[in-house]
Amino acid sequence: MASVRTPMVHLFAGLNGVGKTTLARKLERELPAVRFSLDEWMLRLHQLAYDDPRYGPLAERCQEFIWDLARQVLNCGSDVVLDWNQWSRGRRAVWRDRALSVDAVPILHHFTIPVEVAIARAAARHDADSHRLTGDAIRHLTSLFEPPHVDEGIAIEVVST
Repeated sequence: MASVRTPMVHLFAGLNGVGKTTLARKLERELPAVRFSLDEWMLRLHQLAYDDPRYGPLAERCQEFIWDLARQVLNCGSDVVLDWNQWSRGRRAVWRDRALSVDAVPILHHFTIPVEVAIARAAARHDADSHRLTGDAIRHLTSLFEPPHVDEGIAIEVVST
């Protein structure tokens, strides 16, 4: 009998413009995986900028719906790629625990690219399915970012390209 592969939940942490969605799309192509992009869903469904006061509550509802679909994908044995930023230890714990609750393996792809490189890449981005951020906005977000640590109970893959 063939062995059954445990599905994985791929999570991402890093500044805007560092390549999270590029890697998410690569995983979607190369693995048996389905990618769910919060930016794409929010922009297409609500046409809201990330700093709109309505964004937070709507994003949470959208994530809940995405998770409902993601669980179905995981139950079929495919990986799930949750293409949105896990900025804080608390957020990572929520999604780690959700993955574990359905017997999936969570993995965090942590991008360690310098802030000035992230700013340059974000400025060059011409993707209608992602939010546009200024250098000042990215610098501000840098001050809010909590780098992941091995004690969080999740496998961490460091990405530094």
